[in-house]
Amino acid sequence: MVKQNLLLFIGSLLFLTSCGGWSDKNKAEYLKICEKKDLSNEFCDCALEKSTANYSDFASAMNDEVGLGKILLDCIGKEVAEEEEQTSN
Repeated sequence: MVKQNLLLFIGSLLFLTSCGGWSDKNKAEYLKICEKKDLSNEFCDCALEKSTANYSDFASAMNDEVGLGKILLDCIGKEVAEEEEQTSN
């Protein structure tokens, strides 16, 4: 289910490709699409934060499927680690 949601999320983001950096509209739409795919707010915030830090604009992020995939996997790992920590306490 998570893989399917991630693929849908990435596919949906492709429709947002635009020039000129990360506008507030790009960021808001990124989060909106992510959250509609039943991904957690923490995951979506992580993915957006890492994407804006690593790419100068939205189009660059969308054109680097491998790099964006690594970011998403990193955020999944972070979320899983936090959930494991919470259940162990």
